Amino acid sequence: MLGTYYNLSSDHPDMQVWNGGTGMVDSLLSGSSPTLNASANYNQFDWWDSQYQVFQREDSDVDLQSNFSSSWFPTDTGLPGDPNHFAVHWEGQFYVANAQAYTYSMGSDDDSWLFIDNQLILDLGGVHRMSWANYTMSLTEGYHDIDIFFAEHHTTQSGFQLNFFSYLEPSNPVPIPGAIWLLGSGIAGIVGIRLRRKKK
Repeated sequence: MLGTYYNLSSDHPDMQVWNGGTGMVDSLLSGSSPTLNASANYNQFDWWDSQYQVFQREDSDVDLQSNFSSSWFPTDTGLPGDPNHFAVHWEGQFYVANAQAYTYSMGSDDDSWLFIDNQLILDLGGVHRMSWANYTMSLTEGYHDIDIFFAEHHTTQSGFQLNFFSYLEPSNPVPIPGAIWLLGSGIAGIVGIRLRRKKK
C-alpha cells in the first residue's frame, strides 16, 4: 500500500498535547484526493499537509500486520523532537472475491483512522498506548478503496497494526490481473494505487 510520510516538529501546536480521542474526525473523507477533516478538539489539524511530506514508499501487508507494531519511528529529518512526531497516509485498493462479511482489526499508538470507500470504519484517535479495535462489515464483490491515517504526536513509543479476518472462504476465486484479493483467510495484498473507475 502506498504510504506518504510526514515529519512534524515538536513546536507544532498538536504535538506533545493530550488532545483528540475518538469521534474527533468527520466520518466521510472529502475532496478528489481523500482528505481527513477534524470535527473538534485539535489545534492545527494539518498533519498530512504537503509542507511536512518527506517521502513515499510502498509498505507491504507484512509491514502493516507486524513490522510496525512497536518502536516504529520511520522519519528523522533533524526537526526539533525527531523522531517522535510524524504522520502517515496509506492508500490503495483491494478486491473482494465474494460478497460477505469481513472483520477488520487495527491497533495503534497514537492516532489512527481506517476508511473503506471514504467511510470511517475504525476510530483510534487520540494519544494513547497501543490499543486495538475490531469492526465487521459486509462488502460487495469488486474493488474497494482503503485509506488509513496515522499520527504519532507524543514522545514515547509508536506502533501500528492492521489485519483483515473472515470466517468464510470464497468459492472458486478467479484471479484478476493487477489486483489483490481479500480472501476468507485474510488479505492477500493491497494495491498501492487507486485504479481509475469508469464513469457510468
